[in-house]
Amino acid sequence: MDDWKAGFEAELRAMAIANGDAASAQLPDLLRRLSRHQAGLGGNPVLSLYRRWRIRRLGQAVAEARWHAEQGRLARLGGLDPRP
Repeated sequence: MDDWKAGFEAELRAMAIANGDAASAQLPDLLRRLSRHQAGLGGNPVLSLYRRWRIRRLGQAVAEARWHAEQGRLARLGGLDPRP
């Protein structure tokens, strides 16, 4: 039973590392897109509504990517934190 549990934990750790690597790779592009939308506020009112919505969504995506990147870093060090 312990061998199965150790194998399962190793598999979860490997998945967390892979997710963290993928999130780290996407983070610069997400930050670039977020700053581009933030810079475009103040023009056309219709586009302003879209940009505010897009800023919220990109902000959530950045927070999620940062969380996954941190989880990958923690998995490399041997521990995982539960999701808040």
